[in-house]
Amino acid sequence: MFKFQTAQKTFRISGTDFGSQPGKGRTVMVASLFYPGHGLVEDRQSGRLRLEDLRKKVEACEETSRTLGQPVAYMLYSETEAAARRYLETMADLTGAPLFLESPRMEVKRAGMAAGAGMGISERLVYNSLNAGSSEEEWSSLRENGVDSAVIMAFNHADMSTKGRIYLLDDGGDLIKEGLLQKAERHGIARPLLDTAATGFDQMAGSSLRALMVAKAKWGLPCGCALHNSVETWPPFQDMDEEKRKLFRYVDLAAVTLPISSGADFVMFGPVETASRALHVAAFTDGIMSQSTSEI
Repeated sequence: MFKFQTAQKTFRISGTDFGSQPGKGRTVMVASLFYPGHGLVEDRQSGRLRLEDLRKKVEACEETSRTLGQPVAYMLYSETEAAARRYLETMADLTGAPLFLESPRMEVKRAGMAAGAGMGISERLVYNSLNAGSSEEEWSSLRENGVDSAVIMAFNHADMSTKGRIYLLDDGGDLIKEGLLQKAERHGIARPLLDTAATGFDQMAGSSLRALMVAKAKWGLPCGCALHNSVETWPPFQDMDEEKRKLFRYVDLAAVTLPISSGADFVMFGPVETASRALHVAAFTDGIMSQSTSEI
């Protein structure tokens, strides 16, 4: 196993620590909620939810988290401003965990941040995400709403290699004029979380793991990714019938272990419904990492 020579930064978000040397901390497991097609949502425009079902799933996730000592956070996907406010209000009551704001629209995430400020929970929020295509207005919106934590997405569509991802963070590479980390600092993002942008399997998804290691070695910042996004595009799955595609759940667990083995500080593992198996796998992998680095 390994130890980074660069001192590793730890950011506390809503009482949860992000960032450590490999094997010296616990990986934060980020569960997805309210994504397109999620059965917990009754009305995507208003954000009306199946509250009792949501409560049961969150309680089950939190119970597993407590039992294993594995920290969790929640990714809240919203399509409208009304939904963003409603989801945030609901989840703020159900859990004390960090809450990631996700939407394809900046205005929706801005509404979530404004709602968080009104509720006095801006410290608990993580903006997901800022990337090479984010406008200056979007970057500025975080400071305006009192949010200082964001996922910085190292997605370089022009260069999917490890170098392409790292250069984008460092100096913008050949894609933009300013490195994403310099831009984050300029906009007051004091607690950046680096996402090394796992892509489709045929788009150099594996380079996101090497980029994760390089980023931690270079900057010492908390890093992670959503490698489970690569599993659906793995070629053998494309021609499988429904029965055989049940194997997905087992391959998906590799998308939890691989980032942790590469030093990840957080893993976006997918739907909250899969929390039990994902957290058990993460806890086992964290334990093995702890043992393997105990003499370093």
